Amino acid sequence: MDLLVTGTDTDVGKTVIAAAIVLALRERRVRAIGWKPVETGVGPDDESDSDVLAKASGVDEPGARPLLRLTEPLAPAVAAERAGTALSVADVEQRLVELRGRGYTVVAEGAGGLLAPLAWNYTALDLAERRGLELVIVARPGLGTLNHIRLTEQAARARGVRVRGVVLNGRPEPPTLADRTNPDALRRLLPGTHILTVPRHDTADRLLCAYASVPLVVTLL
Repeated sequence: MDLLVTGTDTDVGKTVIAAAIVLALRERRVRAIGWKPVETGVGPDDESDSDVLAKASGVDEPGARPLLRLTEPLAPAVAAERAGTALSVADVEQRLVELRGRGYTVVAEGAGGLLAPLAWNYTALDLAERRGLELVIVARPGLGTLNHIRLTEQAARARGVRVRGVVLNGRPEPPTLADRTNPDALRRLLPGTHILTVPRHDTADRLLCAYASVPLVVTLL
């Protein structure tokens, strides 16, 4: 069971949830690894999303490093073009094949939303469809998220990609009315889909946030 962790937008906490899923799988003695094919907005001194995923994976696997790491905080296709390069679609899909061939269960992380261009002719949805990945959608918990989640789910369903679960990430305390009612609304709108709520954590350490989220994401497995 390989997964793609996607978001309804950027900065919704995909990396924390992807890392938590990797940790939860490893607790079950699954040889899981996190992988982000391309990442943007990474400065020379930043802890990147791939760094967090590597720590959660517990292994320094060269094949799980991103194919492109770009400094400008833009959609990957835009950032790559501005840097004078481009993501190779063939290399992305071959890398996934190689990781599977080494016996890993892969938890891939997209960049931004599901249809954000990784290359000009390629999105995370294309990767999921072509390589049989199931989706975990990470979204904000509050007002407006129902529309964003349904748009993402319908785009996936139109391509035959299964949505395994939805994670409403970063619920504040106290929650707003929308925070409180959205989980039940989603259960009605997306019957048969796991709907999880993860609280806002009081630390900026994303690996610690991932460990704290493990007991919640196990229901996705």
